Amino acid sequence: MWKKHFLAVLLLSFALFLCSSCSVKVAPVATPTGTINPDEKSITEIRDGVAFTVKLDQLSVAPYQLVDNITSFHITIDNRTDKQVSFPSQAFLLKDGSNRQYRSITPERVREIVSKDTVYLIPYPYVGYYYLDDQARVTQSDTFSSSLPFYAEYHPQDIFTRALTEEPVLKRSIAAGVVYFIADLERTDSAELLVFPDTKTSGDPLATFSFAIEK
Repeated sequence: MWKKHFLAVLLLSFALFLCSSCSVKVAPVATPTGTINPDEKSITEIRDGVAFTVKLDQLSVAPYQLVDNITSFHITIDNRTDKQVSFPSQAFLLKDGSNRQYRSITPERVREIVSKDTVYLIPYPYVGYYYLDDQARVTQSDTFSSSLPFYAEYHPQDIFTRALTEEPVLKRSIAAGVVYFIADLERTDSAELLVFPDTKTSGDPLATFSFAIEK
């Protein structure tokens, strides 16, 4: 009996999670130096000949053990200079409306979290496992092809192929990709993505991208 009750609670919580995600809107905030693309909901800032374009990628890439959340931003680096530049994922920092800061996490860490958490989920509409043989059967199936609106809809390799490159961006070249953070932006009303000149993230940021979050 308790198993059925626990399952019902999980299903209700999951449904509420999906509904809240659908109602959340994230939009860039205009700045004197930034250019907003309303169609893509992105904002572009140019610093020292390098154009950064930032937009929300996924509000909920994956729930972290059903408590925290992994969110991602898509970043385009347009190097318009005659020298190579380097802005790996660790050069980006996320802050929410309460000034909590979040360091980016590597695709390897995202893959590790996803691999660990998939044992708690089976395809919609069922949540959780009653028996170990249920888990074994689902583990052998392609859980990443599920219709769930977060990480399960991606194949594992996409976590890596979509990630922002850690290599330098050559002169007159463009690099684009996703940067991941363990953060739940649904719990705040604003967010800032900061880019620093190096991975030490010390001193003043090179550029700041602000986003308003409406529920």
